[in-house]
Amino acid sequence: MSGGNGELSVYLLIDNGLLHDLSAGYAHADAKSRPIWLAPVYAQRALEVSPLLIDVEAAYEAGDIEKVMGYVSACKPALHTSIIESELKLGELVHHLRHFIFIVDPNGKQFTLRYADCAVLATLSSVLTPAQWGAMRGPIARWAVHDRSGSIIHLPLIESDARAPTPFCLDWEQLAMLDEASEPDHLIAKAKMMRHGANFPGNTVEQHAWARGALEVWRAAGNSNPLFLTFLTEAVLTTQGGILNRSEVRECLALSNIDIFSARLKELVARM
Repeated sequence: MSGGNGELSVYLLIDNGLLHDLSAGYAHADAKSRPIWLAPVYAQRALEVSPLLIDVEAAYEAGDIEKVMGYVSACKPALHTSIIESELKLGELVHHLRHFIFIVDPNGKQFTLRYADCAVLATLSSVLTPAQWGAMRGPIARWAVHDRSGSIIHLPLIESDARAPTPFCLDWEQLAMLDEASEPDHLIAKAKMMRHGANFPGNTVEQHAWARGALEVWRAAGNSNPLFLTFLTEAVLTTQGGILNRSEVRECLALSNIDIFSARLKELVARM
């Protein structure tokens, strides 16, 4: 299935940032010693956080398919892995994907777009304009992502003759939609840091729903202190969402002292 001749090649786009130490060796390796079936998307200076593009058939022919599966199975669910089918060769597809590393806001401020994260990628197809999504999807025949339940979702193919220039300029509404979609995951990550990486009960679907519930209650209370939200999320995840049913939580969110708020939450958690 060599690319560029009308036949489709299968690739895996791996979010290296979600793999922790698994791919560090390839990130630091000299380009000449890197497997021919693997290519980083980012430039040399940013290899440690670069998404990785893997040519599945080339890895199979090199006898390295078990290494590839090690990448895929490193996280469950595999939100770090999307599946691409394209006529392009490995280097050509990397070149295409490099056009979308950055986005800019209406003021011209530049941000990195972590589209290798399936949670972000699944949102992009509805957040981007048809011209923007058409430009990104362009030479990709099929693109599928993993969701939080472990299922595979195929991203839509939007018909648009227009192609937006890169880097994409996203308006404030688009940026707000991306922030909103990613906020529960950010809250879960912060809560895990508070527990020094210890796991919370529930699966990823449940944890996401509980974190979103914490966000909604925090907003409804009119509290604008993000530290209150982090402590609340940790308590919500610990109690599997149960603490959100306690009226005392709303009273606590009306407090102004973070130490008193944290102590009250701990008391509520202890009584559940």
